[in-house]
Amino acid sequence: MKRREFLYGLGAGAVGLMVGGCDFSLPFMGNDEAGNSDAANSFQGSVEYRPIPHSGENVSTIAIGASALHESSAKNIERMIAYAADKGVNLMDTVMSNFGPAEAMAAGLKGRRDKMLTQMHIGVHYPSGTYTRTRDMKQVVSGFEQQLKGFGTDYSDIGMIHYVDTTEDYQSVIDNGLLAYAQKLKAAGTIRHIGFSSHSVEISKQFLATGLIDVFMFSLNPAYDFVPANGTLKLAADRKNLYEEAQKSGAAITVMKAYGGGRLLSDADSPFGKALTAPQCIQYALDRPAVVSCIPGVRNIADIDAALSFYTTSKENRDYSGVFTASKADMDGVCIYCDHCQPCPYGLDIAAINKYYDLAKSGDNLAKDHYMKLSRTARDCARCGECEPRCPFHVHIEDRMQEISGYFGR
Repeated sequence: MKRREFLYGLGAGAVGLMVGGCDFSLPFMGNDEAGNSDAANSFQGSVEYRPIPHSGENVSTIAIGASALHESSAKNIERMIAYAADKGVNLMDTVMSNFGPAEAMAAGLKGRRDKMLTQMHIGVHYPSGTYTRTRDMKQVVSGFEQQLKGFGTDYSDIGMIHYVDTTEDYQSVIDNGLLAYAQKLKAAGTIRHIGFSSHSVEISKQFLATGLIDVFMFSLNPAYDFVPANGTLKLAADRKNLYEEAQKSGAAITVMKAYGGGRLLSDADSPFGKALTAPQCIQYALDRPAVVSCIPGVRNIADIDAALSFYTTSKENRDYSGVFTASKADMDGVCIYCDHCQPCPYGLDIAAINKYYDLAKSGDNLAKDHYMKLSRTARDCARCGECEPRCPFHVHIEDRMQEISGYFGR
């Protein structure tokens, strides 16, 4: 039986989706042995699936990220992949801060490759085992081949053009042949779908306009989506429009940062004044047009079970409507990355700087790299005072820029 026929025939509840992402955010379970112990709660529900429109291939609505797998042992990484696949998870995003877990991941995939969709990134390589984003085509090619070899396979179901957030970088992807390389890989069958990952609405729209995109990974949660309006919150028009455009074009969205790097799960850190649960965050993401799967990062089986608990949580307990009634008072002094402070006379992307800082503090292993690649960082703040009067939540932006510069050393 052909691989695609096999996947179609499995249907809902029979096979799962394992996705690696950048949203390392669940409470730590102590150590990987504890989190993988038989005493951990074992998921007993049924996984749900959604199709990638351009192919009809079904992916599980919860996927699992590899970004924090290095915190677990090789033995338990292999066990986690087997566990997720047995429970019905069938997509794995493979980008991670170091390449150390690759051998164990390959061992876990062995004998399960036809059941596990992979989302590998084009524009990533791991010199000396350490994650690096690249646009140098020799490194792009060798980095992708390094991933295929490391994960013990000769293809990836999705080839993600990695982390494009600026117009200049998007143009370099076009001009240096990286997008053409992705097309070549697809024509050869080395990848099945072309995708990209981004945190930017405008860059995402530019990619969609090419007509080449099957899947893209986007940072999506209520903190990123909502803006203040008349003392409460509303969905930002540009983000709403992006999700609708993706659905019209048949491009599927896989979600990173569904928990906001863990901030949304904490009463103390949530920009809405109270914590949401993981099932509420996942339900929110799955309710957006074009979304097919969420991608929380995991360190152990307990983390996998925490994400899969979405399927056994009642509809009432998934309800996130309280977000819509949050007031400015609830979020006073908390940045929700709404961009009302812009424009900065010195070219700082204040929302992005705050976002990467919050994510880094919450344990996102790639957030520092994203921050360091910004053309202007917190150190460039001149304390001119232009931004603070515009902030609807009274964030002390100048002081925060100083704090962030000290944290990152830049």
